[in-house]
Amino acid sequence: MTAWIMSIVGVVVIGVLIDVLTPEGESNKYVKGVYALIVVLVIASPIAKALKSDIDFSKYFDDAFETDSAFVESVNEDRKYSDEQKITNYLKLRGYENAVVVIFQSVGNIYGIDRVNVDLTMCIQTKEECEEEIKSLVGSVVNCDEVRVYDNK
Repeated sequence: MTAWIMSIVGVVVIGVLIDVLTPEGESNKYVKGVYALIVVLVIASPIAKALKSDIDFSKYFDDAFETDSAFVESVNEDRKYSDEQKITNYLKLRGYENAVVVIFQSVGNIYGIDRVNVDLTMCIQTKEECEEEIKSLVGSVVNCDEVRVYDNK
């Protein structure tokens, strides 16, 4: 700790010397910029040492953090609804007016999509006519490997 304080004092002394010895003009602002960078590095050097050491923060914050599962679930539901609306609007732009999109989320705190179902029952198009195109369109909107297209006609 004392070495760090001494290095700060040394940098301040060097800064005063630089300020006195450099002439006014264009080069002065560059010298001061380099000096400011050195000051920041000297002051921040203990942070790098602290990050390299293995500090166990759990003993300080053992019970301080808990996951608010209701909030996480609410955010994931909002994202799911937003993705369903994006896909529905994207399909409408491509001529699938009444397609019904349902997203099935993966289980857990992190939002992920397991499967997307697209129901074409209310659409003019049939599953056979456009299944591959719909899978491609849905894949371009959300990252999902499994897209199922239904048609109860």
